[in-house]
Amino acid sequence: MAGVFLFSSLYYMKKKLKEKFPKWCSDYTPKQNTLILTDDLDSLVGCAIEKYVKENEINYFYDFNKIFVADKEDKRKAVAIDLALHKGKSWCNHVVRINENDYVNPLTANINALLKIHAGNYTKKYAMSTTLIMWSFYNLPLPKSKEGKMILLAIDSSFLGHYSDAFRKVHNTYLYLLGFEELIDLLNETTKADYLHLQQKYNLKSKIKLNKEGYLETDIALAELQRFFDFPIELPSKQFTLLAQFKTQDDYTYRIQSKDQISNLISFALTNTRKMKYTTLC
Repeated sequence: MAGVFLFSSLYYMKKKLKEKFPKWCSDYTPKQNTLILTDDLDSLVGCAIEKYVKENEINYFYDFNKIFVADKEDKRKAVAIDLALHKGKSWCNHVVRINENDYVNPLTANINALLKIHAGNYTKKYAMSTTLIMWSFYNLPLPKSKEGKMILLAIDSSFLGHYSDAFRKVHNTYLYLLGFEELIDLLNETTKADYLHLQQKYNLKSKIKLNKEGYLETDIALAELQRFFDFPIELPSKQFTLLAQFKTQDDYTYRIQSKDQISNLISFALTNTRKMKYTTLC
């Protein structure tokens, strides 16, 4: 399916925003990369989009303490999905600056990085899923059914900002920039409770884990969700083995004002105006 959505006019990211994304995002060469899956549905759907559009497949699983690999002989560079890598290609939705001038990975496809969101303007952040960023960038048509659209908004609790009086304007602005005015209308006619019900019904917030035999498993109702999507949403059947271990740490912006103060950084995300979470080499 590589390249099939290049000229779609159904839904599109507003031009000025799309032009800010790294050039690799617009390279539709099939099977050029492998993918790094993390432990939730947002990453899994993002990986499914990459496979559908560019035929890239999952070869790594990252649980923020360890990274596992399926095929050690595959030397293609990986794209991380829903992971704020300090180096290398990634699709991401996290805030990755502590201060306005903090270093940002130039290969990250991340609205918060592109629009210079940091601790000082944290309340202006993009607070929806990586899935929605990718869905918009690749011009995928929204699910046909109302429930399908609602499930898309339920991934990573992308609906939440709309139901906050203080944040609704920012939330709607990002949906507009993504070309998803239809989703604004949907949020206006539905309630927060409707989405919480869907999250519970399909176990959307359940984690993806590696079992003792090295195979991925989850309680997310993937089979039931499949009818809402035009491409497979599924875990790889490959067996994974440990590749490397990392140290995960929480810290505070009063102690660390720049990522330059952190050595051997692997991934980084600001979790609110005062807190951060990051991984480093052991």
